[in-house]
Amino acid sequence: MSKIVQPDPGAQPVPNYLRPCVSLDVHKGSITATRMEPGGQVQRTWTLPTTRSDVLTLAGGIPVAVPVVLEASTAGKAVAQVLKEQGLELHMAAPNKIPKPAVKTDKRDSIRLGHLYQSGSMSECYVPPPEIEHLRLLTRNRKDLAYKVTLVKNQVHALVTRNLLDSEMKGVSDWFGVGGMRKLARLPLPPEERSHLARYLEQLELLAQQEESMQVELAQIAKGRKDVQFLMTIPGVGFYSAIGIIAEIGDIHRFPDKEHLASYAGLVSRSDNSGEKVSEGRPVKKGNMQLKSFLCTSVKGMVKSGQPTKVTRFYRKKAETKPVPKATVAAANKLAGEVWKILTFERPYEEEDEDLTERKEKRMQTIAEESAPAVSSEDLAALADRVSGKAEVLHRLQEEAGEDDTEVADAG
Repeated sequence: MSKIVQPDPGAQPVPNYLRPCVSLDVHKGSITATRMEPGGQVQRTWTLPTTRSDVLTLAGGIPVAVPVVLEASTAGKAVAQVLKEQGLELHMAAPNKIPKPAVKTDKRDSIRLGHLYQSGSMSECYVPPPEIEHLRLLTRNRKDLAYKVTLVKNQVHALVTRNLLDSEMKGVSDWFGVGGMRKLARLPLPPEERSHLARYLEQLELLAQQEESMQVELAQIAKGRKDVQFLMTIPGVGFYSAIGIIAEIGDIHRFPDKEHLASYAGLVSRSDNSGEKVSEGRPVKKGNMQLKSFLCTSVKGMVKSGQPTKVTRFYRKKAETKPVPKATVAAANKLAGEVWKILTFERPYEEEDEDLTERKEKRMQTIAEESAPAVSSEDLAALADRVSGKAEVLHRLQEEAGEDDTEVADAG
């Protein structure tokens, strides 16, 4: 393993153009690497497989003083993590900020990354540690379940409507509660529609089981984190939202103030000023959509809790003159400032309701005490065998989805 060298805090930083670098164009199957000397001179370019052993060999040939540059992607992040474990200096480029070339090859992409770094014009991404990457994967997978549940529920509503049976469900506030399920099961549906409804309900059952399993894992992580417990002092923020916010933020100290955090979350308006022209009422800029979603959901939870906080008062005032979505985003901006203060100074929310916080913590502890089903190698192998028996079906469905994409492209 390469020795990690701590930088001298008193040393003057060396300009990028005076530093050599190794730039990597990373794909699932291969990596194109370029060793670049100071001033942009290409020393050599070579290709290697994207495997852990090959990446470790690559790391062994790079001095710790030479920065490594690569583009953010799933494979890129995995390679970056291996290199980071070896003590190398990593710089990850934001994909949407890299100029699009007229001619694109892996070699040119690799060289372009090195030139962008040395010229100081590369927009860099945050490289989260493995712990934060795990939290992001967990919370994003949990959020994906919510999208799938919504899709299936919409299909159930459509099934009832196409059979002109909405009147049978009149007065049922929750179609998917105990009473609603009993009514759905007794609807006078033709046999083929009953089969559709059965498939939808089977999907909902599976999604609910997966969510319950993930809840246990999230609660067990949350109970051991002080930052999660601090965020849970905010009315409307449970352990799942707290973990989601922390996962998307990463290191709070990379944001010098609350305005930078709000901008990162995409909660501030775009700026388009030139000369005497000043933009007003511009759409909100695009930022970290996951963090924005968690903050907006927390605002809704805070309003629903009925707690008279500064954020809820601000939301209600905005909602008097603006649509609910805009009022929610505006309040989320204000909540982002509270989150920044809580995490930066490691203290509870100023307007904490201690009784509410205690109830949330008890619920978290109760869920955390449940045993999350551990997946053994044997369990995984058995599941893989069962799925392999459906390989032809899955392949056919995937091909059909690809044909749909082609048809859409042709129509465009």
